[in-house]
Amino acid sequence: MRTYTEADDLQFKHCLSEMTNHPGIQRLKEIPQHKGGTTYAHCVNVACTAYDMAKKLQWDIDIEALVKGALLHDYYLYDTETMPYSDYRHSLVHPKLALANAEKLFELSGKERNIILSHMWPIPGAPLPLSKEAWLVSMADKVCAYREMHGRQQSASRP
Repeated sequence: MRTYTEADDLQFKHCLSEMTNHPGIQRLKEIPQHKGGTTYAHCVNVACTAYDMAKKLQWDIDIEALVKGALLHDYYLYDTETMPYSDYRHSLVHPKLALANAEKLFELSGKERNIILSHMWPIPGAPLPLSKEAWLVSMADKVCAYREMHGRQQSASRP
């Protein structure tokens, strides 16, 4: 159990700001996702939602790994409307593409790699999340995708 403090919130905001200012992350603003939103907005929403879940659950987490994994979980860099894959194939392929693309720009820990690779769990064939951070990002991804697909959350909830 962990009691979150203002210092934790500041660390989260700092990590989020550092990552979102990276030119590679800025590139996600050009990639559409979920009915008019962008991959950038989706990934920021996932990071914020995952962090909020950690606070509610009072889970002791690695904030930096959570933010990095959340912002890179969909770093596949193509428009899904013009992709050569079926929706199901995309769901299995994109985590591997996201990881390969992310590793070109960022040094990633094993935990961060698992966050990216396992975020589509429980789809058959998706790896199991192995950390609290990976579970949080996987859950937050589904919550945010639902909200975005149903018009309840189109833009990033925090800068």
